[in-house]
Amino acid sequence: MEGRENQVILAVVKKEMEKVENAIKREKAILKNIDDITATLEHIAEQVEAGTEFPENSAYESYKDWETSAEKEVKSYNTSLETIDKYRSLLTAYQFYVKNNTPEV
Repeated sequence: MEGRENQVILAVVKKEMEKVENAIKREKAILKNIDDITATLEHIAEQVEAGTEFPENSAYESYKDWETSAEKEVKSYNTSLETIDKYRSLLTAYQFYVKNNTPEV
């Protein structure tokens, strides 16, 4: 591969590595959000079981509406975690490429 072309590809791969690393760093925040929403779902179930009247000043129409919204959030966060798993594999490939295509100084 021509030296200049290799430098351009390396630069692109390194920039993509940085993006992937930043995405992977969000995993802990996503896991925390899942924990929070799971606690919310448990709270909703407790309120329904106790027969607690739904608050009038809520952003939701009902406990069911609130629960559906929370379940959608959990699903979205789980999709994000699946993407992060893919990013880990991609990061490994990027690291392999950089290691094997960086000229020794």
